[in-house]
Amino acid sequence: METPLLKEKTIADSISLEILTSRITLPPIPTNGAKLLDMVQQSTDKIDISSFAKLVEVDPGLLARVLQLANSPYYSEVQEIVSLRSAITRIGLREAINSVCLHFFQKILPKVPALEGFSAKDYWAFSWACATANRRLGHPNLRMGVLPGELYLAGLLHGMGKLLMAMHSPNEFSKCLSMARELNQPLYKMEQEVFGTTDAFVAARIMEVWHLPANICAGVAFYQMPESAPVQYREIAGLTQFAHCIATLSGIGINGDGLLMDLSSTYMGQQSNLLISRKEIQEKLVQEILATLSEKSESVTGVAAISQTKSLEQADLKQERPAKNPLPVTRTDHKKKGLLAWIRSLLGGD
Repeated sequence: METPLLKEKTIADSISLEILTSRITLPPIPTNGAKLLDMVQQSTDKIDISSFAKLVEVDPGLLARVLQLANSPYYSEVQEIVSLRSAITRIGLREAINSVCLHFFQKILPKVPALEGFSAKDYWAFSWACATANRRLGHPNLRMGVLPGELYLAGLLHGMGKLLMAMHSPNEFSKCLSMARELNQPLYKMEQEVFGTTDAFVAARIMEVWHLPANICAGVAFYQMPESAPVQYREIAGLTQFAHCIATLSGIGINGDGLLMDLSSTYMGQQSNLLISRKEIQEKLVQEILATLSEKSESVTGVAAISQTKSLEQADLKQERPAKNPLPVTRTDHKKKGLLAWIRSLLGGD
């Protein structure tokens, strides 16, 4: 008998096939793109700077993106940067590669139709925030078993299915967005009702067609419900879910969800044997990531983080808890107790 999960995957396969054979232009990953994706997944010390420079210099759009970032307010100094090598020296090789990867997918994926509560600029800003947070979660000091580059790609592409479903079925996807807002529910649950599957499964299927690594595809497919992933992929899915929550807290861009999920109810937040599940480590980690996102966002994406006060006020939304733990999230007087107390409340602390 077909299980609900298998049924969702079957429907996602059908939708993906329709997208690939429809009027929507979804090209295969070009040769330079494949080389770039390989570099994103490698550790910085293994990347040949000359090879990366050659990859960027033949594409005016990629070159312009790196120079633009090097001369942005976050990185800019007195002297204007006009050469690629100087730009890489100023912003760092890793930042240059990540920026080029973001621009590459912005260029290759179709533009989003105008839908209420969903725009291309906000979508990509949120995706960058999720990717940046996810990469930090892969730092060796947290002792996770997933490479930072793999986490970056999973975070960057986790919402790709939203773009594709918005293009393929704008009316139905718009209905999902409205339902998520009105009912304060995760968008994927509304997609299950309307489409019979989730945007994550659709994204993962397209990524498989592009021959992306299986663990990255699975991390995207199951980030909304990591506990349902095959055992070997639960960590990358769980970390991507955790990064998604941090990106939501940052107030950068829009992900389409109608609620703020508290960090203690995430899959990783419930794994008591991990460093990332320790309250004191989580607090410092989330603070660090939010600060980085806030400082860099406008220069990298053109979208500023919501001011701290406004972000804290907006966090007082209905927050999701697993059915097995129906206790309400502790409310915090954000203006009096500040960011640290707010983070503690989201981690399930007092």
